[in-house]
Amino acid sequence: MPLSMNRTSILVALALVCAQAVALPVAAQTPGQDDLQALRYYLQEGNQQAVRSELRRLQLQFPEWSPPADTSVLFETQAPQNIDQIYRLIEAGDFSGARALIEQTSSASAGWTPPTEMMELLTISEAQQAFTTAVNASQAEVAIAVARRSPAILSCERINNAWSLGDMHLLLGDTNAALNVYRAVLQSCSAPELLIATLEKADAVASLEQLTEFSDIAQTQAPASEVRIRQVEDRLRAGRQVPARWGNGEQVIALGAVGGTAPSAQTTGSQPPPQRPATSSAAPAAPTSPAPATSAAPSARGLSAVQAAANRGAWAECLALSTGSTQIAVVYQRGWCAYNAERTMEAIAAFREATARGSDQTMRRDAQYGMLLSMLRMNMTEEVARISAGAPMTREQRVEIESQILDQRGVRAYERREYARAISFFDAHAELTGVMRRDLQLLKGYALLNLGQQVAAREIFTRLDRQLSTRETRAAVNATF
Repeated sequence: MPLSMNRTSILVALALVCAQAVALPVAAQTPGQDDLQALRYYLQEGNQQAVRSELRRLQLQFPEWSPPADTSVLFETQAPQNIDQIYRLIEAGDFSGARALIEQTSSASAGWTPPTEMMELLTISEAQQAFTTAVNASQAEVAIAVARRSPAILSCERINNAWSLGDMHLLLGDTNAALNVYRAVLQSCSAPELLIATLEKADAVASLEQLTEFSDIAQTQAPASEVRIRQVEDRLRAGRQVPARWGNGEQVIALGAVGGTAPSAQTTGSQPPPQRPATSSAAPAAPTSPAPATSAAPSARGLSAVQAAANRGAWAECLALSTGSTQIAVVYQRGWCAYNAERTMEAIAAFREATARGSDQTMRRDAQYGMLLSMLRMNMTEEVARISAGAPMTREQRVEIESQILDQRGVRAYERREYARAISFFDAHAELTGVMRRDLQLLKGYALLNLGQQVAAREIFTRLDRQLSTRETRAAVNATF
């Protein structure tokens, strides 16, 4: 901290006072932060006489205390021991407890104020919890009100919130408001993955003219990805059975380990598809330890704190500690913390940087794997297929990525009533992983039923019902008669 008083004069004043100190028969003590407040003020003011008087008073009150030779340490505030606990309370969603502990810590540690990132994390976490609770309960008015009060939760890094806000407007029947949300996303964000995913989401409610408008906005925001965005637009137009705008057609991207292209779609309209069961494939366990750091000691200490938070599963603390870091090992670890905290766009950004700047081949490979997992979480299926085709991965990583691609392609084909294509994806998924999940088996059965293959569908439904009879399996069996 800059001082107006000459440093030599301060040291002389300190030496004179120390020489004149008189020992009194009192218990050994050291001055606290409150006791040093006046001295810090006089030092900042450069008032030598006041400094000498205050030092004399302190020496009389605290006879075993010696003023430091370096006066700058008088302005340092030790970080309270319970900072980690504050972050843990925020992580656990105990926001009132976190605020109480912050107030208690501020009172007990004079000169300490909560870091800006801590308070921002607390405020955003409170709003996020309120918004998520309202969305999950389909309380559209409440969710919309929370978003209006706390616009920070609608950032590009938290894109799922913006999409959920659109869903809440649709729940109220306000299509125009939902389209305005999608338009705002397209006008504010620049990551092509976000733009494409938003374009696909808007397709469900946008008119052809609005879809064209949205595509143009996306191309303006990400001119380097113009071709990809145009291909997506043409694919969406094909789904509406209207001519392509750009004439590129839809690229079918083959999977490296699976090989071949997807079969042609065959559709019937025999009966509407059921809603997909809630069960979905679980994301694999994310690594929590980055590659060994080779940087200097201060950076290594920062990395250790980030790793320690990650190892405890304290994702919010890990993110707060890693904010703004340029050390690549910290950025890499931040990616996994963001992934586990379901802050998907932050994970993608961190993983993309670590993929480009990773300290070794293993870090770069694992960072790209994390980026692909994050993109799959946002249903960016075709983008992941394109990237993963030439990406270096371990066998386990490739199986996980490609199985999720097949899962999402199969479900999407089923929802489009492309039943034969969906069955092919489900079968390829089972061949790759060695097992077909129960929810995918149920969808395969309904796909067969929609293709008029009642006997094959009944066989699947009956087997599932014998294994574990549920309302869904019983309804499925009954549907075959």
